[in-house]
Amino acid sequence: MFLVIFILVFSVQVIFSGESIADNIEKINIFRNFGFTASKDKLLKGESDDRVNFLLLGMGGEGHPGPYLTDTIIIASLKPSENKISLISIPRDLSVPIPNYGWRKINNANHFGEMQSKGSGPKFTADLISKVFEIPIHYYVRVDFAGFENLINELGGVKINVENGFVDPSFPADDYGYQTVSFKTGWQKMDGQTALTYARSRHGTNNENSDFARSRRQQQVLQAIKDEALSFTTFLSYRKITALLDMYKEHVVTNLDIWEIYKLIKLAKKINSEDISNLVLENGPTGPLYATNINGAYLLLPRDMSFYQLQQMIKNVFDPNAQLKPEEKTKIEIQNGTKIEGLAYKTSTNLKSQGYNVVKIGNAQQQNYSQNVIYDLTNGQKADDLEELKNNLNAYISLQAPTDITYSSKIDFLIILGQEQTVSKLE
Repeated sequence: MFLVIFILVFSVQVIFSGESIADNIEKINIFRNFGFTASKDKLLKGESDDRVNFLLLGMGGEGHPGPYLTDTIIIASLKPSENKISLISIPRDLSVPIPNYGWRKINNANHFGEMQSKGSGPKFTADLISKVFEIPIHYYVRVDFAGFENLINELGGVKINVENGFVDPSFPADDYGYQTVSFKTGWQKMDGQTALTYARSRHGTNNENSDFARSRRQQQVLQAIKDEALSFTTFLSYRKITALLDMYKEHVVTNLDIWEIYKLIKLAKKINSEDISNLVLENGPTGPLYATNINGAYLLLPRDMSFYQLQQMIKNVFDPNAQLKPEEKTKIEIQNGTKIEGLAYKTSTNLKSQGYNVVKIGNAQQQNYSQNVIYDLTNGQKADDLEELKNNLNAYISLQAPTDITYSSKIDFLIILGQEQTVSKLE
């Protein structure tokens, strides 16, 4: 099966440039030896909407601490009509609501998926990211550290221009301790281990001490892989392709089919380096995120207390000058149906942190409710929000507006809290 060379070489960077290879690939005998064929009539998922989204995941793998935690999370988007590609780096410390697990760092998603079923981590993560950022994830590729190293070694190394030299005294060592690593400014030829260290370091000097700096270096390494992989020596080497094929069986998980990879080559042959954009979601003064510490854990949260700004940034990544439309937040009134003091306020604080507009809190006319109740006043127009509130509060749902309860006008949901209440928390 010829899938691996394209998955690792092209899908890692979503295939760009290399027109001469793309135009002549079917004429090269080595490709015929692997039974490479493709349909020219089929469309990629998302192609009819002029945006194909890929999720690229990198993890430690067996033999590393937290083997299924993802160090690298990148959304790669291809816009066929304009021959453009955008790489969007998602910080691993971003806290998101994960179904059945509460609020957790996003790099846990792959691990939780693997706990449910071996090999399902990438799909679980893709489904989660699709829901959080409200974009379809059509394809995913996951590679572990060993696969990443082997890929670069089989390519004969990669050339990288280190823009900021740095020293990292706290880089993880093989014995679960720490070691000091350093990189000098300038062009360097890196083997797999060196490139992986360069891409993973997050405690360096010279402003290279953050996940955001690391994300930029990861994107730089991916482009270096592209430059080396699209050379004719790689494509004409039967030994290299065979070695990559063997590596794929153990180190890569993807849902790409052969014909889809071929179609990517044809779509990407007109894309130039200047048509590649990079977006790193960060917590600087003008960034959409802010850093906090909850229960001893370092977390990143949306600055606007919802994912709306992030969703709009990703949605408009090919049009960064597009104006951010005002968010229409779901309006909620909370009434305390118990004698537990401060319950409505505590619940309102948690729901506000999740992006809801709590317009009023107070006590219910009766304070003998045993269970949380949510009255849906939208006629089913906000089913996703209703489902999220139901799960967060373990509540009973009423689709009928109450006739014996006084509440605010123009709200979406009325919540009455009971004794057996469950308030969602950031974990």
